[in-house]
Order: sequence, then structure tokens, then C-alpha cells
Amino acid sequence: MEILSSMTSTAVELLFDPIRRSVTRVFNYSRNVQILKTHLEELSDTKIRVLHSVDEARNRSEYILDDVGKWLARVNAITEGAIRVIEDEDKAKKRCFMGLFPNVMTRYKVSTKIESIAEETVKISLQGKFDRVSYLPARRGIGDRSLKDYEAFESRRAVLDEILEALKDDDVDLVGLYGMPGVGKTTLVKKVAGQVKADRIFDVVVLAVVSQTPNLRNIQGEIADGLGLKLDAETDRGRANLLHERLKGEQKVLVILDDIWERLELDNVGIPSGSDNRGCKILMTSRDRNVLSRGMVTKKVFWLQVLPENEAWNLFKKMAGDVVKYPDLQLVAVEVAKRCAGLPILIVTVAGALKGGDLSEWKDALERLKRFDEDEMDSRVYSALKLSYDSLKGEEIKSVFLLCGQLEPHSIAILDLLKYTVGLGLFKRISTLAEARNRLHKLVNDLKASCLLLEGGADGIVKMHDAVHSFAASVASRDHRVFTLPSGTVLKEWPAMLEQCSAISLPRSKIPGLPEVLNCPKAESFILYNGDPSLKIPDSLFKGTKTLQLVDMTDVQLPTLPSSLQFLEKLQTLCLDSCGLKDIAMIGELKMLKVLSLIGSNIVRLPREMGQLTRLQLLDLRDNPSLEMIPPNVLSCLTQLEDLYMENSFLQWGIEGLDSQRNNASLAELKYLPNLSTLYLHITDPMILPRDFFSKKLERFKILIGEGWDWSSKRETSTTMKLKISASVQSEEGIQLLLKRTEDLHLDGLKGVKSVSYELDGQGFPRLKHLHIQNSLEIRYMVDSTMLSPSIAFPLLESLSLDNLNKLEKICNSQPVAESFSNLRILKVERCPMLKNLFSLHVERGLLQLEEISIIDCKIMEVILAEESGGGADEDEAIKLTLLRTLTLEYLPLFTSVSSKSNAASISQTRPEPLITDVGSTEIVSDNELGTPMTLFNKKVCFILMTLA
Repeated sequence: MEILSSMTSTAVELLFDPIRRSVTRVFNYSRNVQILKTHLEELSDTKIRVLHSVDEARNRSEYILDDVGKWLARVNAITEGAIRVIEDEDKAKKRCFMGLFPNVMTRYKVSTKIESIAEETVKISLQGKFDRVSYLPARRGIGDRSLKDYEAFESRRAVLDEILEALKDDDVDLVGLYGMPGVGKTTLVKKVAGQVKADRIFDVVVLAVVSQTPNLRNIQGEIADGLGLKLDAETDRGRANLLHERLKGEQKVLVILDDIWERLELDNVGIPSGSDNRGCKILMTSRDRNVLSRGMVTKKVFWLQVLPENEAWNLFKKMAGDVVKYPDLQLVAVEVAKRCAGLPILIVTVAGALKGGDLSEWKDALERLKRFDEDEMDSRVYSALKLSYDSLKGEEIKSVFLLCGQLEPHSIAILDLLKYTVGLGLFKRISTLAEARNRLHKLVNDLKASCLLLEGGADGIVKMHDAVHSFAASVASRDHRVFTLPSGTVLKEWPAMLEQCSAISLPRSKIPGLPEVLNCPKAESFILYNGDPSLKIPDSLFKGTKTLQLVDMTDVQLPTLPSSLQFLEKLQTLCLDSCGLKDIAMIGELKMLKVLSLIGSNIVRLPREMGQLTRLQLLDLRDNPSLEMIPPNVLSCLTQLEDLYMENSFLQWGIEGLDSQRNNASLAELKYLPNLSTLYLHITDPMILPRDFFSKKLERFKILIGEGWDWSSKRETSTTMKLKISASVQSEEGIQLLLKRTEDLHLDGLKGVKSVSYELDGQGFPRLKHLHIQNSLEIRYMVDSTMLSPSIAFPLLESLSLDNLNKLEKICNSQPVAESFSNLRILKVERCPMLKNLFSLHVERGLLQLEEISIIDCKIMEVILAEESGGGADEDEAIKLTLLRTLTLEYLPLFTSVSSKSNAASISQTRPEPLITDVGSTEIVSDNELGTPMTLFNKKVCFILMTLA
């Protein structure tokens, strides 16, 4: 009976439990709705925190992790589903049987859905606790633009192909290329780098220059930069371990080590080799085969020979121009080309030097080259470079060239050259910094045109080929008694000839300490880029160098300045960058000073004595966030000041008039600098801006106003503004003046503006190249042609980024003037919920240069190009997006196609996954429920088929 009773009880339980749960769901309906709403609020809070982290990561140019994007998509999907179910609440409230009873079936169905969604909401919310949301993007390694002028010599095709085949061989991990200086080894391996990336033989290619005196940290740093890796370790061994683990983690990576002079221990650098990691291969260049085959035990070594005569002559003709076609010059030109010994560097420099010369110059050049017939090939290199040097017109350009030979060859900052040339007084009949800058840029451009200087890979940077740098250093030493050592060279003892030296340059050289007194009575410059943290500067060091005009002591620990510095009565340039300075009051004694550079010196306060430097033209205080005090009325005394750099530096500006006992300088003091033309400045509180603060004389500026800005920039421009200001400050005349002259403009929280172009600059921003606007609640249009007087809008704009503009309806309201947006290459739009399209089909001239389009999280975005009535465009005329390379579409629930004239079926379901494509296909297949492809392009949009690397 007990068994029967138990079975009966179980059967009843199985029968009635589902009924009980169903009844519970019906009567707990309202409670379930409230629970779901609570969970949705919690999920929304979690989503907001994640989105904040995502925004911060994107501002740092980091990539968002895939699982974060998928989580956000799931949040959007579950939220929208929950909203739809909750909206069904009205149905559930309907009653049946003449309103006497609730609709039980409807309530049961809705309540069941609500319980299920609530459980999923809690689960997703818990999954939103990410340790990190982003990662640093991998660098591209070697840039494509470094080979834009690559000459595809047929004689080098075989070597190129052999290197490529060796790199494909699984049994080969080390490949070498050797040849004499100037033969083109670096150029060829860069071509290899581009080829293996294009052929997808390697995913990542990085290059590091080793040089005659290897600097381990520099080599590690160059490789890490190419990988997008930050080396946080303090020791070389620790950095090597980090680099080793990263390289081992890459599937296919090629490391190029350029210019090896002796065996390099790969393990010390952090480069895996041999059986350690088959995914990492190494390509090396050297001037010596033995270094590769014996020192580095390289399995495959290839010889890069000089150019054959026909290719050398063709290159010579290209560089020398049409002058070689004249009969009386051609025979001489052929002989000159032969004397260049098939070395591309010599051919380029000699031909460039003689370009436009008459017959007598060509004959003279040939005779000088003939004098080295019996010498070694390296002497021919020297003689050819001497010819190019001798052909430089004027002592000023020669002085700049020789000055570059005293610096580190692979990264020469033009601003440093300006500081040095002003201090040495190299430019005659020039008194202002502006004139010196213009002259210097002209001479640097001339040196680059002569191939004696090269592009440095970044704006404001140039470099020298090693052979050219060695030549410049030797000429400076022989002809001008300059004592200089290559970077990294070990100096065992100071030479006796210092008494006759006109200059001393020690860029990262290893020296046995400094003498108590540097006895150089004729020296005009002393340049010391220190690499030894233990180096001490004797207090009496400069007693024997009273003729110095330039002193640069970089990376030297100087808690107190040497007292002998006050004897340098002729000193015009003093650079104490990264020197850990404390008391620098003695600088006030250097009355002739024109340039003072204290970059990254960790200085806390400027001395009041600096007000005595009334000849100062350039003051560089960049990267001194610890600087807290600038005494009042010091800056206003520097009446000759033209350049003031305060990037990432002083922020504690006082307010003139409000506090008679203020401890800090006020912004108003800068109004007393009549010659100020360059200003880098961050003003965190816009309310302290004096009236009429910004001068019409400002030509170069980086002005940040408002909290939250940083100095990072993806683009180098001469004028930049980042503004987070109120409407009253925004209308200030000085701000308006700078807006018209800004090339790179960032606006945050803009108020009182509905039409950007019309209300901020009625002339259409004729100089602006880059524009980023974010977090505005009022902007409706970028250009409102119904209000704007006829003018071209944004004619030079290259990139436009719009983020979180809640009321933005259109970029262009009505058809703008032709040629508006005609240079636009990059367009990014994110979180603009009122934007249905980007442009009308009638704005075709503004789209022809587009290379990249990105649209993210625009809730009602339907098409990129919309058909609008009254435009007057030809119905059959297509928009030719021939330069478009990248199209990114993310979180666009109503998006249908690129053009509103699409023949594709409407697809209205939500697509949480991003749609990212190159333009090599007219269709994108997304993971939608219909399983149908979405046609993005049609006859109204034309583009070039291509495959993205």
C-alpha cells in the first residue's frame, strides 16, 4: 500500500506541477514584468560601462576584441526582444467573457516569454564583466610609401626571386644579402618586404637598423614598434623575453636586420631562430659576406652587384634630365656615369648635382672623378659624394649638410636643426626666427633634392644614408676641425687636438667621463647626447670654452647647472632636454641666449631670473607635466619670443586682476609678446581666456581648450585646435580668427550651433583638412546651403569624423556649391541616431576621392547615397567611387544599400554583426535569418574591383 501511495503521489505531482507553474505564471504576470524591467536596467548600466571603455579604447586607436562586439550585439538583440514583449503587455491586459476574467492564454504566453528573457538578461549581464575590451593594433611594419620610387632593375629580378624562394623554404630560417655601400641593399630588402606581404608569405614584416655600433635597445624598440608591442621591462634581458614571446606567437613573421657589421646575438635581442620557432624568419644585409656566412651562420647568402652599364646609364639619364641628350654633353655624361661605378646612390647624387650644368661643369666633374681611377671602390664612393658636396651652391647649405653629419643619421629633427643653426648664426643677414625657419626649410629641401638627405618617414624628420653621413663627418673633421664620433663609438681617451677644434659632437658615444676643464678655446658648439646615466658634468667644464655659441647636453642628470656655464657669454642656444633639472636660476646670466630647450627636463618651476633673457626667440618646455610654477611677469619680459612650446606641460595659469598676490603667470602675459608666431598651449578652463588673447600673427599653433584633451595626433599639421568651450567663448573674435586658419579641428560638446559651416565659418572652412566633431546635442547639418551664401564648403577637407551627434539630420542640407568636399578621403560616422543617409546622389564631386567609409550605430541609416528630388542630376550618370578601399557598416538595423536606387529586396531585420568589406565584391553576405545576400551596389555606383591586403 505504501508503494501504491507513493506512486500515486508522484503521479499527482507530475500531473499537477506543470499546471501549478502555468497558473503561477498567469497570476505572477505583473511581477515578472517588473523583474524583467529591473534586469534590463541592470543590463543597460553594464552596457554603458562597456561602451565607455570601448570609446576610450577607440580614442587610443586600439582594436575592440571580437567577444566584446558580439556581447554588445547580443545585448542589443535581447533588449529589443524584451521591449517587444513588454509592449505586448496591452494584449495581456485584455479580458475575456465580457471583461469579467483576464485572458489566461495570452497572459501565460507573454509571462513565459518574459521569464525566459529575464533569465537570459541576467546571464548576459554577468558575461559583460570584461577584464579588457581592446588590444593594440599590430603595426604595418615597413610603410609602403618608402618604396614609391623603387626602380625595378631587370638585373635585380633574379636576386629578388631567389630571396623570395629562400624565404618560402621551411628548412631556411636565416637569409643574407651582401654588397658594397650604396649598392641598394636596403632598397631591395624593402622591396622583398612589400612582396612577401602582398603574396601573403608573411603576415607581419618588421625592420631594424643594426649599424656599425649596434644599440640593443634601439634594435628591440624598432622591432617592437613594427609589432605594435610595448616593451615595459627595464632591463635588456626583460625586453628580449617580451619580444621573444611575441615573435613566437606570430604565425608568419619576417624580421629584417639591416646593416650588420659583426655577429649579432639574436637571443640577446629577443629574436627566435632555428628550431626555436619556424614561424619567424630573418633577412639580413651586410657589407661583408663573412659576417653573414660565418658570423651569423646564414644558410642562404646572396650577392647584390652593382648595376650593369645599360641600367646605370638609364638611371643616370633619368636623374640628370634632358641635358644628357645634347650631342656635346652626351659623351662626357656617359663617362661620368661610368665613373659612378654602377652604385645607385652615386648615380643619383652625381646626376642630381650636375643636372642643369653646362659643358664646362660636366668636364670638370669628369676630371675630378678620374683622379680616383687606381683607388678602391670605397674611394670612388667618397669622390662621388665629394663632387655632389662641392656642387652645393653657397656656404649656408654646406654648413647645414656638415651639421647633419654631426648628428645621429637615422633621425634628424628639423626643429633641432633650427635650434642649432640659430645658435651658430649660420644664416647671414637674418635676424628673426621666422626668417631662419624659412631659410632652413629651403636648404633642407635642396639637400633632399640632391639626395644628400632622405625623407625620415615622419613629418619634421630627415635622415642620412650611412655612406653620406660618414662622408659629411669626414669633411667636417678634415676641413673644419670638428671632433665627432659615430653613435655608439667607444672613446678611450680624449685626443690632444681638442685645442684646435671648432666643434665637438658626441651623439650617444661612450666616453670615459668628461675632463674637469674642456680646453677648447676655439670651439663654437658642444653636442652631447648622453647614453650613460652615471656621467657627471664637472662644475668647471666650460672654463676653457668661452667661445661656445651652442651647447646641447641631452639626457644628462643635472640637479644643479655647472657654475662654469655663466662664462659662456656668447652662448645663443642651450638645450638641456631630459636632464632632470632642479635649480636653473643661473640661466638668467646667459644674456645672449636666443634658444632655450628644456624638453622632458622634469622641471618644477621656472626661475624668476629667466625674465632677463630679453633676446630669447624660442622657448621649448614640452613634456614637462611636473612644471607647476612660472613666476608672474617673467614670460612678458621675453619680448623677442617667437616660438613657445608648452605641449604636455604647464597648466596652472593664474588669473590677472583677481589676485594681486598670485604665484603664477597669467595668460594675459602672452599678449605682451608682439612677435609670437608659434604657440603650443593647453588651457583647461576656457573661462580664464583673456579678451583678444589670440594674435593675428600666429602662424603655427596647437591650441587645446577644455578638460579631457590629450596631445596625441595621427596627423602632422601646422595648425591644430581641440575645443570644448561654451557659446560665449566660441564667439570670441580670436577663436573665430584661428578657426578660419586651422587645418586640424576637434570640437567636443559644441553648443548653440545647428549648421557647422554657416555658423562657425561662413566662408566654408577653406583651409581645414581634418575635422572631428563629437557629443553635440544641437547640430543638424554640416552644411546648410539654404542659409549659406554661395561658397565652396570644406574644399581641402581630407577626413571627417562625426560621433554622437544626436540631432544630425544631414551632412548637406540641399545641394552645396560644386567642389565642396572635393578632397574628402575618409568619412567616419558613429552614433548619429537621426541620420538617414550621408549624401545625396547630387554631391558626386565630393565623393570622387573617398577611400574609406565607416558607419557605425546609426539607428535609422538606410543608404549612403540618397536620391533627392530637384537635384538636376542625370538619372543614368553613375557615381564613380573608383578610389574606395574600405567600407565598414556596423549596427545599422534599417540599412538597405549604398544607393537608394537599389534593385535589392528590402532587408529590415536587425544585423548586429558588423559588415566590413573591400570593394572587390558587389554583395555582402551576412548572418541574417533569411540567408539571402544583401546587394550593396547598383548601377548608380561604380568602383574598381580590387583585393585588399
